[in-house]
Parts: sequence; C-alpha cells; structure tokens
Amino acid sequence: MSGGGVFTDILAAAGRIFEVMVEGHWETVGMLFDSLGKGTMRINRNAYGNLGGGGGSLRGSSPEVSGFAVPTKAVESKFAK
Repeated sequence: MSGGGVFTDILAAAGRIFEVMVEGHWETVGMLFDSLGKGTMRINRNAYGNLGGGGGSLRGSSPEVSGFAVPTKAVESKFAK
C-alpha cells in the first residue's frame, strides 16, 4: 500500500473501491441513456417515417395504398353482437 499506516491504507483502499463504484455507476447510466435515445429514435422513425434523419421503411401510408394488411372480410362482422 502507501506505507502511511494501517488506517491510511484502509482509507486509501476504501477510496479506490468508492472510485471504481462511481465510475461503474456513471458508465451504466451513460449506457442506459444511450440505449434510451436509440430506442426513442427507432420509435420515432417507425411512427413518423423520415423524422430523426433516417429513411425508415414505414412511411405512414394507409394499408390500401401500401398493399399491406388488406382485410379479407368486413371488420364489422368481427365485432357484431
């Protein structure tokens, strides 16, 4: 250790442990915010098309125009009582 005595060595070791814990905490928080930002951009891109600088494949067109999710029967028949 540093050679300053038992109490000084204990305090130095505790300080190093605390420093490692704080560094790990901020790294984890940074990764959390990074993934939160990426997820938000992905949701916005899927919901609004060109928002956020990405040319998403979903452009917000209706199913009749895009050709996807064409109903095979009337929707009212599914919910009729």
